[in-house]
Amino acid sequence: MKKSFYLLLLAFASVFTSCKDDEDDDNTLASGKILFSTTVTNPSGDSGSGYLQAISELGGGVSYDNKNAIPLGFGSYPCVCESGNIYIFPDYMGGTELTLKRYVLNSSNQLELKGSMMLPANSSAAIVVEASREKAYVCCQSLDMIIVFNPETMKEISRIDVSPLRNDGVSAYPGAMCIRDNILYVALEQYNSQWMPVENSVEMALYKVSDDSFIKRIRNTSLGYCGPTRPIDDQSIFVDENGDLYVNCVGSFGFIPGLDAGIARIKKGETEFDESYRFNLNSTKVDGLSCDYLNMLGKCQYISDGIMYAYGYATGLDPENTNTYTARTGVPVIVDLKEKTVKVIKGLPLSNGHGMAMGIHKGKIVYGSANDSYNGFCTYDPETGDIETKVITVSGFPSFFYSFER
Repeated sequence: MKKSFYLLLLAFASVFTSCKDDEDDDNTLASGKILFSTTVTNPSGDSGSGYLQAISELGGGVSYDNKNAIPLGFGSYPCVCESGNIYIFPDYMGGTELTLKRYVLNSSNQLELKGSMMLPANSSAAIVVEASREKAYVCCQSLDMIIVFNPETMKEISRIDVSPLRNDGVSAYPGAMCIRDNILYVALEQYNSQWMPVENSVEMALYKVSDDSFIKRIRNTSLGYCGPTRPIDDQSIFVDENGDLYVNCVGSFGFIPGLDAGIARIKKGETEFDESYRFNLNSTKVDGLSCDYLNMLGKCQYISDGIMYAYGYATGLDPENTNTYTARTGVPVIVDLKEKTVKVIKGLPLSNGHGMAMGIHKGKIVYGSANDSYNGFCTYDPETGDIETKVITVSGFPSFFYSFER
């Protein structure tokens, strides 16, 4: 089960980590305000290399190779913060490169390395949230630890130990994080030795941003789902325009019936889960989906007015293919958080687990896709409903997307 979990986790762990500083030659990099990465895998899809680059335009069917890209490791997403800082993590499952790296787009809109910080070995580092120019947090998930650091100097300040928050027989495993009202919300996955949840509970730890002191742990078992946040997706926890905090819960990734996926909410001004808000994805029929139900939402992008775009994951979409890397099990969907509905975006192709990039560019929703016809990016216009496939094509599977032109 542990191996299967890693296969699924990494199949959705679309983007990757820097290898050698001396390879980051700005003079060879493409420039632009759009970031995307790809991964090139072996035939089975369980190992490979990643590449991150900046481009200036999205469209025209242009094809990009990786010759102007930064080489990346395997198994985690970059984080792009509102400050413009771009954080790159070590290989999620280990490796020899143990540094968190901070990049920016320089005055020429090229990726420029600004600093790095050593991380503990086997930390499964993922997710950075910034509290200020001089204070940020990075999760070391396998170590039940959060490192507080200075983004300007890339120096460690202190550490937060979440191991006292473990339940019996599991590790607390801090997932994605979010700051609201000067409180750091940290998802607690509570995984056992096989990296699986053992009960339908949604838990978070709350800390004061001012001094990192522990406030409390919140826990809910009445909602009927578990796995708060996808631990490598910083968009799986977010605050909407009304100040409400939402959490995409991934359940058991579809492995264990009854340990379900869903969406939880903490209302503005409150610090407990809203028991009146229940949105179980495993029992919500999806409009336009051939197999009725999703196993989880693999990637999220909230827009506004309760509308969230996502990549749904359903093994029933490709039941004959048991390889979680190559199976076409990802489907673009629209999630209405108010009405608690999910609808397939017709006309966009299914994708494998490595090709689940998502983002926003000039008002359009961008989906990466690794389908039977091509590897590249598609767009959906929320205003008109228009779709465009094969906007650009890429070498490898399109695994991450971010545009500074939203």
